[in-house]
Amino acid sequence: MANSEKSIELLAFGRALRNLRKEKKLTQDELSLYSRVDRSYISELENGEKAPSLLTITALARALHVKPSALIEDYEREMKLDT
Repeated sequence: MANSEKSIELLAFGRALRNLRKEKKLTQDELSLYSRVDRSYISELENGEKAPSLLTITALARALHVKPSALIEDYEREMKLDT
């Protein structure tokens, strides 16, 4: 995968995470507390700087009270993928 493609995908996941976090009216600090994922790492995810592991996606989803698939579905919408 080319770096530009990876960046686009990471940015799309970051937008999906940020949108869902804001929809749930949570700050990055609150999401960090509830998910036990470091706040700076959440910021890096939202800014498309890091790629989350499955365990991280699961922890974030639990803290957001959604299924992990909800994060992926939002990512797919951001990427405008047909599934």
